[in-house]
Amino acid sequence: MHKKIVIAGLLALFAIAGAGCASKETAAPAAPSQETKTSAAQNSTPEQTAPDSSTQSAENNGASQTPASSSTEPTNTKTDTVKSGDRQTQQITVYYTDTQETGLKEQKKEITYPSELEKFQKAFEALQKSGNSTLIPLWSEKISVHKIKLDNGALTFDISLPDEARLGAGGEELAIDALKKTMFQFKEVKTLDLLVDGQSLESLMGHVDLDHPMNR
Repeated sequence: MHKKIVIAGLLALFAIAGAGCASKETAAPAAPSQETKTSAAQNSTPEQTAPDSSTQSAENNGASQTPASSSTEPTNTKTDTVKSGDRQTQQITVYYTDTQETGLKEQKKEITYPSELEKFQKAFEALQKSGNSTLIPLWSEKISVHKIKLDNGALTFDISLPDEARLGAGGEELAIDALKKTMFQFKEVKTLDLLVDGQSLESLMGHVDLDHPMNR
């Protein structure tokens, strides 16, 4: 009887031990299952946030491209052109003499003119007044110009010459030289002819021969 009780107790212990092992074996697989879910949940988080960041990046790129395309649009600018009839300014050398008529004295002057023929007119007018008390004009302001003509490098002046504008032999030679030097500084002038009231005179003031035309 006592042995039966002992055997029954041992069987109970084995049963309890077996149940414990079975419970441990069934509980063990639960841990990996939880880790997989956690890992899957963690992996799902970037997948859900990634579209948001790419969409925002695309929107930012689209916004940054809009001003770039507008900045490349050309701007219309207006450029003014100089018309042929506009006035031009040029610095020239004009020739005078001194109070003793010892020779030609040069002076720089600035002339303004609207056309080529007016340029020669302004140059002649510069010969008629120096603006300097030590430089004496050889061409009187009483001399007027009837006509100026430029034809293939041949420049012609037709002037009036009143008696009070006439000079002596020395002054006449200097006056012609001053006219030649002043006009021949323009490259387009190849020859120079001087008429008095439309006539080709042998002498301008009666002392010096006058060539028709005068060459450089």
